[in-house]
Amino acid sequence: MIYPGSYVQISPAFVFRDVTFIDSDKNAKKFFEDNSTLDYISKRKEYEDKSHIAFHARDYAEIMDELRTTADLLISQYAGFISGTCKDYLKIGGYLLVNNSHADAGLASIDEDYDLVATASKSGGQYHISTDYLSDYFIPKKDIFITKKYLYKLGKGVGYTKTAPLYIFQRIS
Repeated sequence: MIYPGSYVQISPAFVFRDVTFIDSDKNAKKFFEDNSTLDYISKRKEYEDKSHIAFHARDYAEIMDELRTTADLLISQYAGFISGTCKDYLKIGGYLLVNNSHADAGLASIDEDYDLVATASKSGGQYHISTDYLSDYFIPKKDIFITKKYLYKLGKGVGYTKTAPLYIFQRIS
């Protein structure tokens, strides 16, 4: 699992044994260098095996060859255009978990390499995954034609008629 632009968001390490975090922020580097961070993860993880946590203090847009096509899951939360920039990290058949704060879900929705397979929303304090009515998502409220160039220039999500807090895409090619 790879989390580009993670900053100090370590919650995936509580659920996934192998997590690679990538962020260029100097405070994130300090956070991951602190042994108490790994201790904290170890005490709160939900699996028996030893954690395998890696942190790369660098710009996630500078793709690391050794990580190409290694991830089953790529997370994009408030960090920019991860879906396109970091796609090479994701295996064919792997999943992208993304929100639309920086238009990244919108970008994935028009990328032929991804297929929307589910949405996730919170209800009763828990997230629930749905595969219902997926074709109803990513329909713009305004009469505009969405392109990669438009979303990159805008730098934020556009209004859609139906939205979800999180989207799950599968890399199909």
